[in-house]
Amino acid sequence: MRLNSFDALNAFAQQLERNISGGSFKTKVIVTPSSVNEKGVVIKVSLLKTYIPAQPPAAMRSRELRLRVSVAGTAESMTGLKQAVEAVEALDRYLITPGLRLEIMNGSRVPVGISNSRIIQAVSAEDSFIDSPDSTAVQDVQDDRIVIITIPQGGD
Repeated sequence: MRLNSFDALNAFAQQLERNISGGSFKTKVIVTPSSVNEKGVVIKVSLLKTYIPAQPPAAMRSRELRLRVSVAGTAESMTGLKQAVEAVEALDRYLITPGLRLEIMNGSRVPVGISNSRIIQAVSAEDSFIDSPDSTAVQDVQDDRIVIITIPQGGD
């Protein structure tokens, strides 16, 4: 199965929504730009770049998508802070899964892995989690990570 970058972006957002929800909160996954203005914390998926990496001519051509995946929003109470921490932990657990690949839903609504795809993440130790240290009423939450998805080239 070959996907273009836009389809891969949306498939990844749906994959996150399927695999990280649970626990005591359901966190919404949105692809930006979006008119969705959720109260509390959401997971935002933003396309930063799509490109064909330089490879030896004999290698199978692929396309890479560089995405920003952010747990973002506001924590207005300890419950909101708990939701934010749970969302970050769920992302961490999922994105370190060995052999993680992009999935799409087949006709029977069952996720199927895309052959020759892979998902890796990079997390910076410098990223901020709580942004408004002087406020006691509302805290801005922003936890970013870069995710790189490799898919077989096609549909360009």
